[in-house]
Amino acid sequence: MRTTDSTTTATTATPAPRMNGTTTGTTTGTITGGTFLRYSHEIAAAVTLPSGARALVAPGPLTAAAGIALTTACAALSTRLALLAFLADPQADEPMGITGHDPFTEPTPPALVGAGPEPDRERVRRAGDRCVDAWRLWTQDRGSGQSVVGVAGALGLGAWCAWAVHAEARAATRARYALDLRSQDPLARLVLRSCTLGVRAVWRG
Repeated sequence: MRTTDSTTTATTATPAPRMNGTTTGTTTGTITGGTFLRYSHEIAAAVTLPSGARALVAPGPLTAAAGIALTTACAALSTRLALLAFLADPQADEPMGITGHDPFTEPTPPALVGAGPEPDRERVRRAGDRCVDAWRLWTQDRGSGQSVVGVAGALGLGAWCAWAVHAEARAATRARYALDLRSQDPLARLVLRSCTLGVRAVWRG
């Protein structure tokens, strides 16, 4: 591996593009510094996922350390899907063995679109508030090293939490704040679109 001023070059074997669900082979190429940055966010999110899940449901005020764990865990969509599935599961008290969602081997969590067993609404509402608390802590100390991707991700998850308990106005506000930070945040965009179209969660009682 050699490093230049702007690019870190490595020979990698990565899956080639899929066609109709079939991998056509492997490819080799270079990885830019931006790609390494994206992967580092995803790796950190996966490692921090259990701590981030505990931060969502822990009693008491959100501490600075818990806020950092939460925003770090929200830096990847796969980990946020795992977090919302954890929050929506009425049987999940502790995030034992929680891992990021794998879109290639696992179905989309029904909770993403407000389907499935009705979650503990107070638990979900409180988790959404803690996502906002994490964002507030970040605004007070932007030199903390937290990524904007993770902070926006936490707000996007907080938006979903509000939408899940039928607080659409609050959900739309949180989603807009998330999109102000990261305009392409997929969860925030989904929540805002759902609010705009009047799509509501339809949990099973």
